[in-house]
Amino acid sequence: MSAAQGPRLEMGAEDFARMTELAEAAYPEEGCGVLLGLPAEGLTRVTEVLEGHNLVQERRLDRYELDPRDIILAERRARSLGQEVVGFFHTHPDHPARPSQFDTDRAWPGYHYVVISVERGRLALATAWLLLEEERPPRFREVPLTGPQGGPGYNPPDLVAEDP
Repeated sequence: MSAAQGPRLEMGAEDFARMTELAEAAYPEEGCGVLLGLPAEGLTRVTEVLEGHNLVQERRLDRYELDPRDIILAERRARSLGQEVVGFFHTHPDHPARPSQFDTDRAWPGYHYVVISVERGRLALATAWLLLEEERPPRFREVPLTGPQGGPGYNPPDLVAEDP
């Protein structure tokens, strides 16, 4: 697998709509998936959103574990397109769109993580994060999530990520 390059994550309207559809369909449980795209300096562009399967059997309302087979299939798909796995998404049903300690403990540095708050079955907010690999203990830094429509679910275009 490869890692995302740019701190800003850009997602087109179709891909954001697909991610929203998957997030809302998983409610009230946590849903998850893989983001394919093109990393570049300063910007990572999502080009495809792939559905993932949550392997957690207990605590599905507040836990997820992305099926490793989904990651392998995503890697193969990305290679066939000349792209990369640039990140992952998962939902927080009826909770804020911020990474939990559980999320932080299981994250891989360098990949974008989109956390989606789904309230009463509808998308409330999606935020993007990068794990700071140089920090001990590791922590997430929020990064801009932008796209062609500045509508609900995107971070404001003027969002400035916190300094590490």
